[in-house]
Amino acid sequence: MSKTDGTAAPVGARAPTYQRRRLQNLLLFFIHVVSIALYLIPLTSAPHRVSDADAVLDEAYILSRENGDVRGSSNLTDVFKNDYWGRPMNSPSSHKSWRPFTVLTFRWLKGGGILGWTELFVHRAINVIFHAATAELCSISAVRLFPDLDTVHLLALRCLTKLLFVLHPAHVEVVANAANRPHILAILSSSLMLDPDNNLILVIGAEAVGLLSSETAIFQLPAVLATMTVIRWKQSNLPINRSFRTFTRTMMTLLPRYFIIGLIGLIYLIGRKQYDTLSIPDGLIRPAENPFYALTGTTRALTYALLLAIHVGKVALIDPIGFSHEYGFECIRNVTGLGDVRLLAPVSICLIVVVGTLASAKRGWDPLMTWAVLVSWFLTLFPVSGMIKVGTSIADRIVMASTFAFAIFGGRFLSYFLIDFGQNTKKGRRSTANLGVMFLKLGLTGIFFAALYARVHYRSVEWMDSLTLLESSLRSCPRSAKSNLEISKIYSGLYPEHFDLGKAISLLEKAEEIDPKYCDVHQQFAHCYIQQGKYLEFEERLTNAVLCPFSMSASVPLWQRYWKQITSDARTGHLAERRMTKYEALIQEAIAAENERELREQAMESGRDEL
Repeated sequence: MSKTDGTAAPVGARAPTYQRRRLQNLLLFFIHVVSIALYLIPLTSAPHRVSDADAVLDEAYILSRENGDVRGSSNLTDVFKNDYWGRPMNSPSSHKSWRPFTVLTFRWLKGGGILGWTELFVHRAINVIFHAATAELCSISAVRLFPDLDTVHLLALRCLTKLLFVLHPAHVEVVANAANRPHILAILSSSLMLDPDNNLILVIGAEAVGLLSSETAIFQLPAVLATMTVIRWKQSNLPINRSFRTFTRTMMTLLPRYFIIGLIGLIYLIGRKQYDTLSIPDGLIRPAENPFYALTGTTRALTYALLLAIHVGKVALIDPIGFSHEYGFECIRNVTGLGDVRLLAPVSICLIVVVGTLASAKRGWDPLMTWAVLVSWFLTLFPVSGMIKVGTSIADRIVMASTFAFAIFGGRFLSYFLIDFGQNTKKGRRSTANLGVMFLKLGLTGIFFAALYARVHYRSVEWMDSLTLLESSLRSCPRSAKSNLEISKIYSGLYPEHFDLGKAISLLEKAEEIDPKYCDVHQQFAHCYIQQGKYLEFEERLTNAVLCPFSMSASVPLWQRYWKQITSDARTGHLAERRMTKYEALIQEAIAAENERELREQAMESGRDEL
C-alpha cells in the first residue's frame, strides 16, 4: 500500500506486514467457516430430526440396507465391478454409472455414532465439507489466474470468488443430497489438477480419483488443461511479455503434464469402451426422465440448443424454468421451428461468445487467453448437447463444473466493482462522495449475497424432505410423470402422517395420462389397490409391473408370494389358479415377443457386420 494516498501498491511492492497477513488469514478462515455453516444450518433445520429414514430420492438407494457395496457386506472387488447403485456393470438394467471411489467414501466415511449423529446426516455433512474445500480451491485458482493484481484486490477476489461458489443456487442439489457426491468429487479433483505448481504425483492421483468418482470428470479435462496453461503463462511472464511466442513456450514446458493427463483420460475411455460400459443402454432412457433423446433432425438440434441455453442460464443465476430435481416428460416443449421465440436465448449466447472473443483478441493475447479459460469451462456442458446419451435432460448438477469459472470471473467483476468502480482518487485522497459511493456499493453487494443465501437456504430445506422437494418440482413442472409417481408414494403410506390413498391414486392416474408408456406406475398402482382390497385390479397391475423392466426385480417376489398364498385357499384356489394361468400366459407371450425382437436385432447387426 502507498504511504501517501492509501491506494493499493502494484505487484512487487513490499509484502504485507505480519499483522496484516494474520488478519488476512483470519478473514479467510472466517469465510471458510461461514462456507460450511451456510449449509449446515439448513441441513439441521428440517421439520424433524434428520434420521436415516428421511433419505430423499437417490439417498434411499445409496444408503439402502441391501446395498452391500456401501454397507461393507460385499467384497471390495465388487465395488469396482458394480455400478453406483450396486448392480453389476454388465447387467442390462445398469445405467453404467461407474463410480467406485465415491462408493468407497460412503463405505468408509459413515461416521456412525459420532456425537449421536445419524449416518444420513454425516454423509450430508461430508458433502458440505467437500463443497467448502472445492470453494477454497476455486478462490485460490482465481488468485493464480489474475496474478497482476495488488494485495487488496487479490484478497477481495479470493473472498468474493469463494462466496460466489458457495452460494450458487445450482449447487444445492449436489450438496444437500448425499447421493450427488460424485459431482463434488469430480470438480474437487479437477481443481487440484489445474495448478501447474502441484506435484505431478498429486495431479495423477487427483485425475484418477476424479474419473473413479464421476463420469463428468472426463469432460472437465479440456478446461483443466486450458486453465493450467494460462496460469503458468501469466506466472512466467510479465504482462508486457505475454505474446503468442511466450504462450507456445509455456505449452512446451507443460507437455509432460499434457501427455500424462491425456493418457490417463484415454486409458479410461478405452477401458470403458472395451467393457461396453461407456454409454447407457437405449432401453433405460425414457421420456419420463429424458424426453428429448428420441428427437431427430431439426427438432432435435433446435431443442438441444435451447437446453444448452437453459443450462448456461442456470450458471449465470438466470433460471426461467424454476427449481426442480428433475425435468421430465412435457416439462419443456420441443422446438419445432426457427420461429420459436425461445431460440433467442441460444442465439444471444452465441453472439456473446463471438463478441467476447473478438473484443478480447482486439485487446491482446492476455485478455484473449483469459477469455478462453472462461469459455473452456462452459464446454463441460457437453453431456447435454445431444451428442451423447445421458439419462437426464436438465439438471442443476450438470452445471456445477461451469460455475467454477463463473465464480472466478464473477469474483473478479465484484472486486473491481467494490474497489475501483466509481472511485475518484485524483486528489490523492478519497472524498466524502467517494465514501458514499463505497457504502452504496457495499450495500448492493450485501443485498446480492443475501439474496443468494436466501435462495440456497430455502432450496436446501426443501431438499431435506421428500414431500416439499416433490411439491416444488411439480410447481416448476406440473407435467412430470415421474414426479407425480414419486409423490403418490408419499400419500400411499411412505409417510403415515400424509396417508391418503385417494390422492395417491389420483396422482398415479395423472402420471399415466401424461405418459402412457411409463410402466413404473403399475407397481405403485398395485400397492394402492391391495390396500383398498381391490384384488382383481391389484393382480392386473402386478402383472404389468412384472412385465416392466424397471420394476421387474421388485415385483417378481411379490408375484410369487401372492399367487402361492391365494391359490392355496381351499375354497377359492381353483378360481385363483385360472386367473394366474391367464396372467402367466400374458407374461410368456411378452417374453417370447422380447426374445424375437432381440433375435431380429442380432440378425440385423450381423448383416451390418458382414457388409
